[in-house]
Amino acid sequence: MHDVSTQVEHLHYRDFSKNQKLTLWSSTAGFGLEQMDLLLISFAMASIIKTFGISNFQGGLIATFTTFGTLLGGLVFGMLADRIGRVRVFTWTVVIVAFATGAIYFAHNIWLIYILRFIAGVGTGAEYGAGITLIAENFAGKKIGKLTSLTQIGGQMGVIIAALASAVIIPNFGWNALFLFGLFPAFLAFVLRP
Repeated sequence: MHDVSTQVEHLHYRDFSKNQKLTLWSSTAGFGLEQMDLLLISFAMASIIKTFGISNFQGGLIATFTTFGTLLGGLVFGMLADRIGRVRVFTWTVVIVAFATGAIYFAHNIWLIYILRFIAGVGTGAEYGAGITLIAENFAGKKIGKLTSLTQIGGQMGVIIAALASAVIIPNFGWNALFLFGLFPAFLAFVLRP
């Protein structure tokens, strides 16, 4: 009987190339932006309903428009990423999400919020697929599951940041100002792109 020893592949950050490190950091920041963006609207929902004097149903339609945008963004930008490159698509999706989120600061009616949330949804739908694919391509042969799980921590950080920002910004500066905060992680994801 042969003694079979298995060698466990360890992932060491210091062994990653510069491009691999940038891929991890930009994907993590991008997923953080995506989750933060979704939570900002949730935390501001009661204030939005009150400001525009709309029903809970009309407020809930914000999520519906976002979801339709996510579906469209995933389909369209997924195909586009195969043609023009994932890094380029990932970069532009981060810009789309940041623009649509920050522009809510200037929203003066619910229809503008619907439109901006649809646009943000397009960006987040595309961002997720591009980010996961970038990780898979840049770390071929490595433990992709572990790496994608690590980048998903960015999403959880986005949730925490959204909660803290909402608690401070909404009571002091209003719900509109909260959405300007959505520009900060987008700046990080853009700067850290591979």
